[in-house]
Amino acid sequence: MPRSPKNRIRRVSILGSGKAREAGPVYRQAMRLGRAVAQKGFSVCHGGYAGVMEAVAKGCRSANGPNIAVTIQRSSSRANPWADVEIQMPSWRERLFKLIEIGDAYIFLDGATGTLNELFFILEMTNRGLLEKPILLLGKRLHKLIKFMKKDTSLQIPAKLYLASSIPETMKILSRSRVKR
Repeated sequence: MPRSPKNRIRRVSILGSGKAREAGPVYRQAMRLGRAVAQKGFSVCHGGYAGVMEAVAKGCRSANGPNIAVTIQRSSSRANPWADVEIQMPSWRERLFKLIEIGDAYIFLDGATGTLNELFFILEMTNRGLLEKPILLLGKRLHKLIKFMKKDTSLQIPAKLYLASSIPETMKILSRSRVKR
């Protein structure tokens, strides 16, 4: 059954650590993910700087896919060189809101407290009925965190939260997911 354009995923916001290094496993995973997302015809949205953000942009570019960097307006920091388009926002908060707004789905890779903050913000918006977009977690530490949270029945885990164990599984979930607008 063909999807209608109004609920088709077009843009995927990918979030993760800005500290991931080129030789590290999370950076390499992010680069493969960016390439796979672009090869499936999705646009990539990211936070624009180093680490996971740079890696997904680089991977996306290697597959000739478009990617959008959402950065904070400041003279000393610019988007990574792999970004096709840069959208500058006045603050960290507006930057996060823009990444949430323009993404039709979200993929999280393992990161630190900034990544967790973004994840929990999106989970809360979903729990309150403000978002109905797929949330995919592709990271062992994130999987452990969600499994731990599921033990506490007072914590609501959204139905559209998916634990993906691989990039191919992530692509399958994205391909079959729909967005309610």
